[in-house]
Amino acid sequence: MNVAIIGGGGFVGRNLARGLVGAGFKIRLLTYRSKSDFGESGQVKLVAADIHDKESLKDALKGIDVIYHLVGIIAETKYLTFEKTVVQGTANLIEACVHNNVGKIIYLSALGTSENAKTNYHQAKWKAEEIIRNSKMEYVILRPSTIFGPEDKFINMLANMIRKFHLVPIIGNGNYSLQPIFIDDLIKILISSLENSAASNRVVEIGGPEKLQFKAIIAVLKKILKKRSMIVYIPVCLARLGAYILERLIKPSPLTIDQIDMLLAGNICHDNELYDLFDIRLTSLEDGIVTYLRC
Repeated sequence: MNVAIIGGGGFVGRNLARGLVGAGFKIRLLTYRSKSDFGESGQVKLVAADIHDKESLKDALKGIDVIYHLVGIIAETKYLTFEKTVVQGTANLIEACVHNNVGKIIYLSALGTSENAKTNYHQAKWKAEEIIRNSKMEYVILRPSTIFGPEDKFINMLANMIRKFHLVPIIGNGNYSLQPIFIDDLIKILISSLENSAASNRVVEIGGPEKLQFKAIIAVLKKILKKRSMIVYIPVCLARLGAYILERLIKPSPLTIDQIDMLLAGNICHDNELYDLFDIRLTSLEDGIVTYLRC
């Protein structure tokens, strides 16, 4: 089986590449950079390709059986927008796959994606999913909740804040819930999706074993880091104002209104389908964090 990854330079992509190599697969990493952080070896081939360039994708996907589509952005920049990168980029990729008779696509979407989603981020993910569903390819669409692990940018950002400051801000009341999924568990699901016929042409929501309020996640981090940081609750209106200003001054903005809306809406799911389709034991937030986070 010839497997390719596009978006292999990100947090999930790097871990997936390592996981596939560890499982004995030979993989092709499609990258727009001159080199990849993962490097090239007997099991890994780097191929130049850009999600925005159809012809580069057509050349890169020759002889590929399965493609992992991990390309995504969490905030827009001057050059990368949800419409250009997530929606049109997916259309470009599907066109290249059909051109090369690639049999299957495994797409990393996001929990909260729906036809009537309120945020631009989730609307773009839905459009990308629809492009995949309406293609003639076999697919698996995975919608994970917040992903955590040694290289994630969210839980580690919170941990660094707790380490450095005596005050930790929480937007709103902190009662909104997340269902963090450990990167090692997600990688097992992604790899299992290669040959899991039961998951074919399915959209699978993925969350960890716990539904935790945001302030409970902060409490877990404080416990592990042995910190007594005080919580400061930021009114939602002030947070939105700050995000509005940041979005007009910085691209990509470190905080967007979309991100605030997604956070306040919560991000949880029912895991019944996940357990039915995949033989996996999920890792709790605390058990996962203690494997890599140090005081």
